[in-house]
Amino acid sequence: MSQPKTHRPVPPTWSYRPELDGMRAFGALVIIFFHAQVTGFSSSFIVLDMFFVLSGFVVTNVVLGEVDAKGRLRLGAYYARRVRRLLPAAVATIVLTCGLFLVLASQPERFELVRQAQSALVYLANWQFIADGADYFAGDIRESPFMHFWSLSVEEQYYIFFPLLVIAWYRWGRRRPELLLGVVVLLIAASVTAQVLLARVDPMRAYFGTDTRLFQLLAGVALAVALREYSRARDDAGRVSWPRAGRVLAWSGAAGFLVFGTELVPMTVSNRNLLATVLSLALIAGAYTAPSTPVARFLALPSMAYLGTISYGMYLWHWPIIVVLERMLEAPGLVVAVLTVPLTIGLASVSHRFLETPIRSGKRLDGFHWPVVGAGVAVSVVAAVVVVPPVMDSERTPMVAAAAQPAAASVVSERAQAGDELAQQLQRPVPRGLDFRAIGKDRGPAVTRCRPEDPEACLVVDGDGPHVVLVGDSHARMLTPAFTTLARERGFRLSANVVPACPWPHGLVSTKARGANRDRCLESRQGFYNRTLPQLDADLVVLVNAPRGTGVGESLVGYDGEPVKLPQAFGRAVQRTVELVEEAGARAVMVKGMMGTEGWGAGRSDPLDCLARARTQAECVVVPPQDRPLSDAYYKVAAGDRDSAATLDLNPVICPDHPTCRPIIDGQVVWRNADHVTATYLEQHRDDIWERLVETGFLGGRR
Repeated sequence: MSQPKTHRPVPPTWSYRPELDGMRAFGALVIIFFHAQVTGFSSSFIVLDMFFVLSGFVVTNVVLGEVDAKGRLRLGAYYARRVRRLLPAAVATIVLTCGLFLVLASQPERFELVRQAQSALVYLANWQFIADGADYFAGDIRESPFMHFWSLSVEEQYYIFFPLLVIAWYRWGRRRPELLLGVVVLLIAASVTAQVLLARVDPMRAYFGTDTRLFQLLAGVALAVALREYSRARDDAGRVSWPRAGRVLAWSGAAGFLVFGTELVPMTVSNRNLLATVLSLALIAGAYTAPSTPVARFLALPSMAYLGTISYGMYLWHWPIIVVLERMLEAPGLVVAVLTVPLTIGLASVSHRFLETPIRSGKRLDGFHWPVVGAGVAVSVVAAVVVVPPVMDSERTPMVAAAAQPAAASVVSERAQAGDELAQQLQRPVPRGLDFRAIGKDRGPAVTRCRPEDPEACLVVDGDGPHVVLVGDSHARMLTPAFTTLARERGFRLSANVVPACPWPHGLVSTKARGANRDRCLESRQGFYNRTLPQLDADLVVLVNAPRGTGVGESLVGYDGEPVKLPQAFGRAVQRTVELVEEAGARAVMVKGMMGTEGWGAGRSDPLDCLARARTQAECVVVPPQDRPLSDAYYKVAAGDRDSAATLDLNPVICPDHPTCRPIIDGQVVWRNADHVTATYLEQHRDDIWERLVETGFLGGRR
């Protein structure tokens, strides 16, 4: 007896669904509170995962609906729709934000924003932030008004790729949904694997990467294909209907976001992203298949649906508004968020009404698909090349001038009243024509390192005198030009093993070193003291590290990436390093922490920003801290009574007028940022460095 033939159901009807717009509104509002750093919203960044899944779901339904209706996908028409929908508002936001920051930010602040604005205009912001080593959850990236474009860039890159997949499936897959679904599942598996593996070694690469985020967009694709092609349960309008299952899914997804969007459940960022993808699928499937459930009805409220229609503009504008408010107000995150919401809605409404809708819905452009695409790309490129650089590189002084530090102002005032010559010098105007871009990059040469099998790769200057080896992180890097010039002038041999964000204590590595930089750090440090250093036949090893404060070992882990017990582990690592240097037949000089403009911690104030705003140098004086970093105490203990180890303090070179530190000495800017001295300043004062090095007695009095 023959079996009856089975037929797949006719694809369900696809039409506007207000509950899906409500999800966009929910995500846009929540992300405002996250970015404003409101207490309780520290993990609510997972709504971005919902945006990704929802975008994959909606675009798939739209594209496959067009294939069903027209028998093919017109690539030019698809790209033109994307350009008309997304580019105008994005270009307007970026250009207007550049103009706003021309008024609010100083030239040094704007330098880094040029690349970020340009990459945002061409939807490559996520890769730019990866190249910059940005941390989405901390650091200077919060000061960038273009930070949020990373997620829009991921989506745009997906929008370029996805229709090509559909066209290939339609032409060669004979429209068999199981083939499309199978390819999508394989791509999801590859993307999840990349996410999991990269999250272990470089969490921010995993967070920002298109390849490591693709699984979320493709999860939406898989859900759309599965519901379209395999669901038989339909309502009278031909829509997929799961009244009971949909209710459970909707409530589960909503509850999951409420729980896992907080810190109630400890979890890594990567794992939270993976879980949020599952929650997003549940919420979307539930609201889509059970529109009568309370969750879906709430999302479909007219107010939520309206906010959903302008959510793109809300997302574009909310972050620049937050950045500006945080610059202008000393207010809690909740206040910033409450102010941001109406401002964002207002700007997004204006953008939607007068910019986005006319361009997206204008009939005159309907017949010009590829010309529209070309024009859109051209506008973005022209804005990136012609508009952004001159605006952001302008030497225009911002409206708000620098304010002197209270302590510094007090010191300068007292000394000025006494007729002090230094105070009179500080009353001089900031020199005009300072090349802030060059000063900001004045960090010393690129990475210099060697492996045990190639110790000569460390050689910088070949001389006949004693062999000095410089080891350390970015603070060693800024000293490299001074030591290089000294080696040539004094005739000693110089080698260097210098890698930024790579501390010198044996066995420890900074969590700030990620990706390729972490690889360089491990490659240069593992085996250096016990294998490479003995081959160098060194006389003196100068160890230079960024100062570490009360936590001393904050952001440090072992070479294997496992956490270590700090600060004890830091002290042991310092002791062990000195012992290894001694065993290699050399002496060790540990350079004490070199102060920044905010003391010993990682400062946020920008000394170049201060100089760009200030009228006189007195407005940017630095008052040295009264205490010493805890790391100095460990260096002192390690030196102890050893004849083979000593400490070296270079702060008198940096601040020769203690207790007032000038921002400019002999025409040279001292600090390039809050934590680093300019390499040129240290090179100019190399003789002072040499004298203090000779005082250790480890160079035999050579001069």
